[in-house]
Amino acid sequence: MLVNFKASDLAKPLTLRRGVYAAVLLLMSWLCIFLYKDASASSSKDWVINQAELNGLAGRRAVQLPDVLEAQDFLPQGSRVRYRMIVQLPQAPQTPLGIFVSKMSLSGALYINGQYINSCDQGRLEQLRCLHKPNLFSTPLSVWQAGDNVIEFEIYANARQTNGLSPVQIGEVEDLYQNSYRLIQWFKIEFLAGLGWISAVFGLLSLAVYFILRKELAYLWFGLCCLAHAIGLLNLTVSRPVISVEAFIWLVFTSRLFATPMAVLTMLSLFEKLQRWMIVALLSLAIFGPIIIGLSGVYRPLFLFLLLVFLISGVTLVVSAIRWALQSRSPMKIITIGMSLVLVFSGIFDWLRLVGRTEFEGTFFFPYSYSAMLVTLGTLLIRNLATSLKQSREDRAQLQRRAAERMAYEVTENIPVGTYTLIYRPGARRGEFLFVSQRFLELTGLLRKDLLADPNCFLEILHVDAWANWNQFITTRPADREKYSREFRIFPPGAEMRWVSTEAVSRALPDGSIVIEGVLVDQTDVVKSKEESERIRAELLSQQIEQSRMKEREQLLRDMHDGFGSQLAGVRMMAEKGRIRPEQFPEFLREITADLHLVVDTLGQLHITLEEALVDMHHRLERRFAGSGPQLHWQMSLTGLPPLAPRKILQALRLVQEALNNAFKHAHAQHVWFRAQFDVENDVLTLSVRDDGQGMLPPAARGRGLSNMQYRAREMGGEFQLIDKRPGVEILLKVPNISALAHQDSK
Repeated sequence: MLVNFKASDLAKPLTLRRGVYAAVLLLMSWLCIFLYKDASASSSKDWVINQAELNGLAGRRAVQLPDVLEAQDFLPQGSRVRYRMIVQLPQAPQTPLGIFVSKMSLSGALYINGQYINSCDQGRLEQLRCLHKPNLFSTPLSVWQAGDNVIEFEIYANARQTNGLSPVQIGEVEDLYQNSYRLIQWFKIEFLAGLGWISAVFGLLSLAVYFILRKELAYLWFGLCCLAHAIGLLNLTVSRPVISVEAFIWLVFTSRLFATPMAVLTMLSLFEKLQRWMIVALLSLAIFGPIIIGLSGVYRPLFLFLLLVFLISGVTLVVSAIRWALQSRSPMKIITIGMSLVLVFSGIFDWLRLVGRTEFEGTFFFPYSYSAMLVTLGTLLIRNLATSLKQSREDRAQLQRRAAERMAYEVTENIPVGTYTLIYRPGARRGEFLFVSQRFLELTGLLRKDLLADPNCFLEILHVDAWANWNQFITTRPADREKYSREFRIFPPGAEMRWVSTEAVSRALPDGSIVIEGVLVDQTDVVKSKEESERIRAELLSQQIEQSRMKEREQLLRDMHDGFGSQLAGVRMMAEKGRIRPEQFPEFLREITADLHLVVDTLGQLHITLEEALVDMHHRLERRFAGSGPQLHWQMSLTGLPPLAPRKILQALRLVQEALNNAFKHAHAQHVWFRAQFDVENDVLTLSVRDDGQGMLPPAARGRGLSNMQYRAREMGGEFQLIDKRPGVEILLKVPNISALAHQDSK
C-alpha cells in the first residue's frame, strides 16, 4: 500500500510560531554571510599591500589592489601575468611570516625574492580554478631578508571570468589564520561544501520517494533541482577538478541553467498551477540550454544572456506567486514567496557580479539563499512524507488487525484446539467470556450459554488444585500484552479426567477494556505418553544399573582370575609336579596375597588415587622385605595428577609389582629404586623401577613377566621401555596426555 501524498499537501497551513522560527533562522543565516567580511580586517601587526606593478601583455603599469585585469592584459584563451610588489623589512624576521590573499583569479602562485613558495593548489596553473578560494601561504624564514623583499604573484587568466588580485596581507601565520583566513575559508568553502552534501542528500531522497510513489512529480522536480544545485556548488568549492577543466566548466555552468527550470517546476507544483505546456517549455530549456552552452564552448555572453532570461522569468513567477499566496493565506506559501524574493534579488546581484558591475572581492549570495530554500522545502517534504507514512502504517496495521481478527473468528471452528475470548471491561469486578469455540465446548463438556452468562461455571469442572489460579485469573485485570500460560486438570461431565493447557495473551482496546485471546489444548494423550515414557525410562535405568553391576562383578572376577587366581593355579600345578619345595610356599603365598590386596584396595574404593594406592603398596613392601633382600628406595612426586579410573590404577600397580618382583627375585640387586612423577607442564605420568643387579636376561630366559608389563602399559595408554643400565635394569612407563585420559574415563 503506497502513501497517497499529493503535492498539494505541502500547502497546508503551518502554525505562526513555526513560520516565525523559519524567518528568524533565515535572517540569522543572511546576517552571518554579511558579517563574514569583518573577518578579513587586518590586525594591527599585519602589513596590507594595496599597490603593485602589473606585468602583462599590455606592458608594465602600476595598479591599485584590488585590481581587475583588462582584456588586453592576457590572451582570451588564457595566459599568465605577474603582480610585483616590494616590502621593506628593517631586519630579517625571527618567526615565520604568512601571506594572505582573499582572491586570485583564475589561479595563481607566490614567489618571494625569486623563490617559488606555493600555488593555490597542486598542479599546473592552467589546470586550477582558485577564483573563489581564499589563500594563506606559510613562508620559510630563509626566503626573507633585511631590506627590500620582492613579492610576486603569477596569475593565470582567461576570458571566461573576471580576473585579478585582491590586497595582500603579510603577518604572523597564526594571526592571519585567526583574524583573516579562518572565517572566510569556512563561509566560502567548508560551509558551501556542507550545503552541497545536504542538497545532494535531499535530492536522492526526493528521487527515491518519486520512484516509490510514481505519480508525485513535485518530488521529481525537487530531486533534480537539488542534485543540479549540488553540482553547481562544486564551482565554488573545487579548485582542482578531477576531470578536464573544459568539461568541469561546462558541468557547473549548465547545472545552474538546469536547476532554475527545475525550481520553477517545483514552485508551480506547490501552488497547483502547473500545466502541461509549462512542463514541456521548462524541460526544453533545461535540456537544450546546456546543449547550446556546450556547442558554444561555454561562451560567457551567451551564458549571461540565458541567466538574464531565467531571472526575468523568475521575477514574473514571483509576482504571480505573491498574489496566489495572499489569496490562500497559507503561512507556508507566504514563507516560500519571501524566500523566492530573496532568491531573485540575490540572483540579480550575482548576475551583476558576473558582468563585472560589482566589487572584485564580493561574495556570490545566490548559492547560500538557494541552499536555504532547498533545505527548507526538503525538510517540509520529509516531514509531511513521514507524517503520511506514519498514518498509512497505522491504517495498514489497523486493517491487518481487523482482518486477522475476522479470519480468526471464521476459522476457529476448524482447528483442533479450543479458542476463547475474555474481556475485562472498565470498572467490572471480573472478566466475562465473549466467545468460545465448538472445540472448547467439546473439551469442557459445558454449554455456550452457561459460559457466556457466568464464567464461574468453568469452576465446576476444574480440579481443586486449580481453583485458586482460576479465581485470580478471572478477577484480576491483566496488563496490556501480558501472556498467560497454565496446565491443569478438568472433569468434564460424564467423561474421564483430562489434562488441558491454555496459552493466552492480552491486548488493550481503545475504550480501556482488556481482551484476552487464548487457546485450550487437550494434553491428556501427551501427559499419558509422558508418564509411559517415564515408566519405560525408569525400567531402562534399572536394567542399566543391573547390567553395570553385573559387568563390574564380572570384571572383578576377571581381575581376580587374572591375578591371584591364575597364580594359585600355577602354584598348584607346580606343586603337583614336584617343582616347588616346601620352603618356597610362603613366598608364593605372599605374592598371591599382595595381588589380592591390589585388587581389593584399588577396586574396592571409588575415589582412591594413584598416590594413595602407591603409599599402601610401599607400606606392604616395607613389611614384606624388612631385614631381607635389597634395600628399597621410594620417591613420589604426583602433585597435580588428575584422578584416574580404578582400572588404570590397578594396571599401573600390577606393572610396578611385576617390576619389583623381578628386581627382588631374579636381579640379585643390592638396591632398588622406585620413582613416580607427574610433569604438570608436559602432562606426562612417569613410573620407574631401577635396580643395580646382574642386568638383562637373555630373551629365552625372560618368561612372561615382560609381556605382561607391556600389555598393562598399552592398557593405560602409555609407552613401555626396558633399559639396560649396566649394572642393573630400569623398567620405565610413560603415559602422555594423562589429563585427557582421566577426563575420558570420568565420562
